[in-house]
Amino acid sequence: MIGARGVPGVEGGAEKNAENLFPALAADHNIRMLCLANFCQLDSYRGLRIDRVAKWKLFGTDKILYYLYSLVWTARQRPDVIHCQGLNAAFFLWFYRVVARRVVVRYGSADYVNAKWGWLGRLGFRWCEWQLRWADAVIAVTPSLRERLQKVGVGERVVVIPNAVDAVEVTPDDHALARFDLNPARFVLAVGRVTWQKDFETLITAFEAARTRSPELAKLVIVGGDDASGYLEHLQKLGSDGVVFTGRLPREELGGLYAACRLYVNSSRHEGFSNAILEAVSHGSPILVSDIVENRDLPIAAHHFFAVGDAEALADKLRDAWADAAAFTVDRKAFASWPEVVSATHRLYEILLATPKPGSSTLGAALGHISTASQPTDS
Repeated sequence: MIGARGVPGVEGGAEKNAENLFPALAADHNIRMLCLANFCQLDSYRGLRIDRVAKWKLFGTDKILYYLYSLVWTARQRPDVIHCQGLNAAFFLWFYRVVARRVVVRYGSADYVNAKWGWLGRLGFRWCEWQLRWADAVIAVTPSLRERLQKVGVGERVVVIPNAVDAVEVTPDDHALARFDLNPARFVLAVGRVTWQKDFETLITAFEAARTRSPELAKLVIVGGDDASGYLEHLQKLGSDGVVFTGRLPREELGGLYAACRLYVNSSRHEGFSNAILEAVSHGSPILVSDIVENRDLPIAAHHFFAVGDAEALADKLRDAWADAAAFTVDRKAFASWPEVVSATHRLYEILLATPKPGSSTLGAALGHISTASQPTDS
């Protein structure tokens, strides 16, 4: 497996997916992961064998050396399946087709639409996407991502296997609350790397506006690592003392914040299938999300959405949700579970290794339908 920076407890959607998926698959498959040494110091994890490569950041990514080393690594291994855990991991897909029987790519988001990447980065992602036509199977995490691939001529052999909600016990963590001087049900929570695509600027602006009309909105807590771009410093100037930046937190501590928050907000301009939203749903948090197309794949009603980048609309939604939080909770049973995701991925591997070149209809019929997408049904 190529593409996840490390496990366990590493921030990021590809990493969260890898942590939940591959240890379970390791019960039936011999799986090796290639990770970045600064994110993972383990040689094995729950049945996975882990190889590590040093970090070398260039052109805005810390995986240049990582992907170059993957050429040597995969050539030595000659695996049955190479699983690319993200679009950028497919940069050398043409080579992987030579050294492996099958190549699977997980398509978690269309990264080239993210404004943080320059023209060279976007060109690299476009190259990766173009090569997907040579993959034996592409796992799209949402139906909208599958539709995007169909529009660019990569629709064949694309199947939808979403991310999943966690099986958790919903218990507020008093340690986390005390550490940041928080009271249960008295704060709004947002989680994600502090980058432009998460649009915390709109969220902070909306929170401050809502707070002037509804002082009971006590605090906004933003959890996530800084990308060292200067964006964090910009956000800190926007917010009052009611906005708390915690930095990166371990998942066990973050779970307590999900369980204790009055409301969880995802204000992103760009996402795949947000694991942070799914974690909030897992812990029973009421939610508000931006109306980007990927979020529209979530099985939630229309009143959970607000127009992306619209601080005034979000401020109104914050006041509504704070006043009636119960109306903004969602049914976690409408979402896929990790056992379903593991089972579907396991079946996918078996089909690929047993069938010369299965098409998407064959794969879809064999995997069954575990996509949780639905259009909003009320207003």
